[in-house]
Amino acid sequence: MDIDEILVQSSAIDTRDFADEPLLMRVERVTAALNRELEDTVEKRCLEITSFAANAGLIRPVATKKELKKYRKDGEEQATHDIILKYRLREEQLLQSGPLDIPWGLKWLLSYVVLIDSPVIGPGNMEKMTSVVQRWLNAMASADIYEVKDHLEDLTKFVDCAREELLASRALANELPGMFNSACSLLYAGALRSLYVDKGLPKWVLADRRDSEGGERLVPDHMVQDLSIEQARQLVSGIVADDAQCTRSRPVDILVQSVGVCGDDGLHMVSACVFDRQNMAAVEGEDPIVLRFETDLASNLIPGQVIEATLYTLGDGCNYIDAVTMIWPSYSPLDYVNLY
Repeated sequence: MDIDEILVQSSAIDTRDFADEPLLMRVERVTAALNRELEDTVEKRCLEITSFAANAGLIRPVATKKELKKYRKDGEEQATHDIILKYRLREEQLLQSGPLDIPWGLKWLLSYVVLIDSPVIGPGNMEKMTSVVQRWLNAMASADIYEVKDHLEDLTKFVDCAREELLASRALANELPGMFNSACSLLYAGALRSLYVDKGLPKWVLADRRDSEGGERLVPDHMVQDLSIEQARQLVSGIVADDAQCTRSRPVDILVQSVGVCGDDGLHMVSACVFDRQNMAAVEGEDPIVLRFETDLASNLIPGQVIEATLYTLGDGCNYIDAVTMIWPSYSPLDYVNLY
């Protein structure tokens, strides 16, 4: 979107006369004005989440409405001074934890906050969330809040990226680990194998018996319900040996590095590595990982995404995953998010 077009669409809010105000106060005033313009209840909720992440106090502002009525009014110099002082003190308190970094705050907002802390459910609401964030940035740029205006083009590109990756993350959350990885989990080691047990019988004995008897399988509702032992064997045929043994399993962060084209087996080879979120880099000394996914999953995998899952390695070198708990967008500041 062109920057001039963005500014034209921005809210008619002006803080040019108040450049001496603390950044927190300027952001809070613009946020409150934008909130008055919004009519959709979901959009208002999205702005509320945004303001919370920005410490903008939409619900509990630093200064009350009664106090702000006196702000910069004739004869109210002391009240004006006191209001600015309240915001400066609050801002100084926040600065003790680090700088007021708006780009970093947006990364935090459009990853951890909307996915975990205040989850925004559904593609439609996710679209509204990113749309409200863009309107909020436009409003601040229109109001000459230079901390935003000077970086509006880059911030707009980031919001566009976040819109794509959040939708991809939601889609993957509903589909991972996929059929091939589920088949490996069922046949070799993993959540499906451990759950497919009854009266001490190994899961493959039970499954084969119940398949032959036309009985009901014991796969829980939240797992792959239509995957039998025979189907699992067909899915891994020619890729993994029947007698392969699991040599290692561990919960890890997996950084997606590249997504290959679809092979003759109907699977995409995905290059990845074990990710160290504290250092925001690949774990030193770890071998590269190759994973396999169906096309519908591969189409939503984006280099830079981080998948929280249990990683299994078989004796023949094949890797697969299950127990996926999270798919993080590539820009997520994961050094601030604990694994499990």
